[in-house]
Amino acid sequence: MNRYYSTFEELTEAASQYLEDLGRSKQTISIYKWIWQRIKAFMDARGLKRVDSETVAAYLIDTYGNKQVSALTHHQKHCYRCALSLAQFAETNKMIERINRREKVILTGEFGRLIDQYVEHKRSMRLCAKTLRGYLWYLYRFQTYLYENGVDSPESLSPLVIVNYVSILLPDAAGAKHLALSIIRNFLNYLYRVGRTGKDLSLVVPRHNYKKQAKLPSVYTREEVSAILNSIDRSTIAGKRDYAIVMLAVRLGLRASDISGLEFGHLLWSQNTIAFQQSKTREPVRLPLTADVGEALIDYIKYARPTSGETFVFLEKNYPHRPIHSKMVSKTADRVILGSGINIGDRKHGAHALRHTMASMLLESQVSLPVISSLLGHSNIQTSMCYLRIDIEALRQCALEVAEVPETFYTQKGGAFYA
Repeated sequence: MNRYYSTFEELTEAASQYLEDLGRSKQTISIYKWIWQRIKAFMDARGLKRVDSETVAAYLIDTYGNKQVSALTHHQKHCYRCALSLAQFAETNKMIERINRREKVILTGEFGRLIDQYVEHKRSMRLCAKTLRGYLWYLYRFQTYLYENGVDSPESLSPLVIVNYVSILLPDAAGAKHLALSIIRNFLNYLYRVGRTGKDLSLVVPRHNYKKQAKLPSVYTREEVSAILNSIDRSTIAGKRDYAIVMLAVRLGLRASDISGLEFGHLLWSQNTIAFQQSKTREPVRLPLTADVGEALIDYIKYARPTSGETFVFLEKNYPHRPIHSKMVSKTADRVILGSGINIGDRKHGAHALRHTMASMLLESQVSLPVISSLLGHSNIQTSMCYLRIDIEALRQCALEVAEVPETFYTQKGGAFYA
């Protein structure tokens, strides 16, 4: 195999242990191992025995073609890194400990204090922690540029400094530049509103003509959903919980945050209904409690749920049996889908993919878009419009006939153009 390990299994086992020693979670390691098994299948099909950079490069070309890494999806890039990590480990017995490590954010001076105040202001508007981290990062980079160019207070800011910064900002990342400009524009407007600048310098920041093309949602067929559900061992405590979680996602389209936040008070058994306030939108939603979902919940609650006074339905299996986090719901869906044996391809495989699948099945059943929007808990029907692009049968009905091209078109000028 190579100078360190004699078999592929020994190599991947050692690589898995290396990742575990680095502190990677079991779920992360399982994704690495899934990619590595695809490499093994590629090698077996071609009679290759040695894992090295050339073998992995051939696998990547076979899987993704000659695409530039920048043209790959987020999921594909992650798979790409997992494959390269195995090649690196096979050749050096080591892996890169961190990928894309960000520079540590250190806010200093007058601008640092104002950035802190601005972020706290945004926090009071109930922006989530992830969004606030993005604000800190982009404003930290802006602060760094200002200090490097001798601008140490808002009073020293000038339109020229701002325009110069914008001209060099993230030239190869249109999406990130669009976000950074928006954050900087809002920050400068905040400085004007609190009286730290004499003019509203946010007007100097140009509008970035960036339109994000939404990706097609990842969905699974009815047969694949059946395979996913049948792969869960419902004879175990963990299996009963996993099955109930997956059923809520794929039958009712619940988000991971709403599954983890599900309480007994939300289950209106006498009305065969689930009613709750959505975690993401804070909008109330009322859904039918179908028989198969109800049976899955009862099976978990009666025979697998730890004894606890908690009002939340889903609890951790280990003491002190705290309510599960939304990340655990996503990891559960991820693990179940990957372990089902179906061909994932380039599709995502988390709880949100199951939610998309539910919407896709409703479209196949010719359920109207307003009804789907209501079931998904979307506050605006436009949010649900993206699912129209995956309704292949309906799109076929919209196809136009191609007009027949007359023979004279091909024979014009003696057929010189189409010889």
